[in-house]
Amino acid sequence: MGCAPRRRAPRHRLNHRIHKARIPSAGPAFWAPAAADPLPFREDITVTDTDHTSSRKLPGSRPEDHTDWVALGRWLQDIQNTLVHHERTPRYGDDFYAEALRRLLSDSRCGWISTAEHLWLLDLHTHVDRRNAQEANRRAREARARYATASRKIRAELAGWLRRVTNERTVAGRYRREGVLLAADWLDPATSASPYAGLQTGAVSRSPQLTAVSPVGSDVLLALRNAGEREGRLAVGWWQQHALEGRGASEQALTARTVLGGIDSSDDGVLAALPRFDVAGYDADRYQAHAPAGAPGWSELLDHDQALVVDAVRDGFTDAVRDGVAARCHAVLTARAVTR
Repeated sequence: MGCAPRRRAPRHRLNHRIHKARIPSAGPAFWAPAAADPLPFREDITVTDTDHTSSRKLPGSRPEDHTDWVALGRWLQDIQNTLVHHERTPRYGDDFYAEALRRLLSDSRCGWISTAEHLWLLDLHTHVDRRNAQEANRRAREARARYATASRKIRAELAGWLRRVTNERTVAGRYRREGVLLAADWLDPATSASPYAGLQTGAVSRSPQLTAVSPVGSDVLLALRNAGEREGRLAVGWWQQHALEGRGASEQALTARTVLGGIDSSDDGVLAALPRFDVAGYDADRYQAHAPAGAPGWSELLDHDQALVVDAVRDGFTDAVRDGVAARCHAVLTARAVTR
């Protein structure tokens, strides 16, 4: 009497007998690891000068892999058991293994992320790095502007002191006296030392090559100040929309009184909330837009001349902002007093 052959169980039901699960490698269309993959081995070919034969350098060691592959294998097996014994939807072949891998790799506890998420993280880091670089450049420009302004003041003070103390009594030699005053002119070209202090013989004619004259005239500074005032008035309009409009009448009145009191008392907290001039962002392009016809180019200006330009625009901007904000606040308080 013959016996019927035993039927073999389907392959996907033998998951408990699987000793090794081959997981597809991450590719651009599938999944990417959360941590950056180590770079592939590089084999650099070098040729010696003696025998002109090629030799290969030993590849560097890979970084240690901290992935718990055993735990992932058990996890994959549990997922397969769930699909076989607890899921009502039958899956076979590629569909079975694809669903098991999808559940494994899409779980956040697995430590793997999709390619789309990986690219999103890279894009996010790129934006953060770019923003940090812009912030660093802005701080550097602002520091250079502060240094130029402070240096100009220090040079002017030192030059003024040299001109005050240099006379026939302190410096007996005429040529030494002229050398000291010439150094003062180099420190502060905006103010000339001629005629020399303490000289009884009258003003000494100076060589035009030794006289440093600032290319930024008063008409240029006035035009730059007017340009700063125009930008300040525009900034006041934006401030009004942000601080006053869209609020209740009582809140507007409270804001107006607070701002007016802060402007009158030079309260740093109130003044810091007003529109501020971007010193670090002032460059050749903005100067070209502000400067009148015939003004020297930005590259032609020395550090102290550029500081004069920035001060002129900033003064106009700051005065226009404070005057404009005060006028808006007075208008709010006046309108509230009339409606009462």
